[in-house]
Parts: sequence; C-alpha cells; structure tokens
Amino acid sequence: MSEASFPAYVVTTDYRWTDRAYDLLEAQELTVKPHNEDTAPCFVVSGRCPRCDHHLVDRQVTVALTGMAGASRGSNGDPQEAVVLDVTCGCGTAHQDAPTGVTGCGVSFRIELTAE
Repeated sequence: MSEASFPAYVVTTDYRWTDRAYDLLEAQELTVKPHNEDTAPCFVVSGRCPRCDHHLVDRQVTVALTGMAGASRGSNGDPQEAVVLDVTCGCGTAHQDAPTGVTGCGVSFRIELTAE
C-alpha cells in the first residue's frame, strides 16, 4: 500500500473492523499473547490493523467478565470467563486528517477471548 493510499484518519468503531480483526486472528496475522506485569496480568495484541493494514502493538490490562447473560458455558455448564480487549490502532503512522501528534488510523475494535 503506497503512502498516498493510506486511509485517512477517522474515529470509528464500526463492527466491520471487529469482524475483520477476527479474520486476521484466524489467519494469524493478528495475535493476542498473555503477558504478566508485576501488578496485573495483561495481553499484547500485535499484527496488522484491520483498517489500515499497518503493524500495531497494543498492551493492556485484562478486563475479565464472568456470569454474563448469554455467556459461553464450559464443559461443566458453568459460565466461562471472557476477556474483552478494546484495541485502538496505534500503528505509528501519521494518517491524513489526524489531529496534530496523533498516529494511527483512528479505528477501534473489540476482541473477546474465552478462557479455557
């Protein structure tokens, strides 16, 4: 992708980017790896941004939800713990129309992981 064809900066949470992120996860072009800091467990999301295709790395503390209505059930019938990661592109590229000093294309997407 040439620099001229980079998508302009747009703040968006459109579901299609979450859907594309799952496709990238399945293709292993976007990865999620656990990483334990001294204070709390966290995850590192890295790989292609679902909107601009630039490489991003996002580190965040775990947010775990249990007993949610409609949550997945484990083999014993108990609700499974879900880890929700809200990721924003921080690819390091200054996209057209981005506010001064802001890098990334502006997209935010969600990844939900079910603990086994």
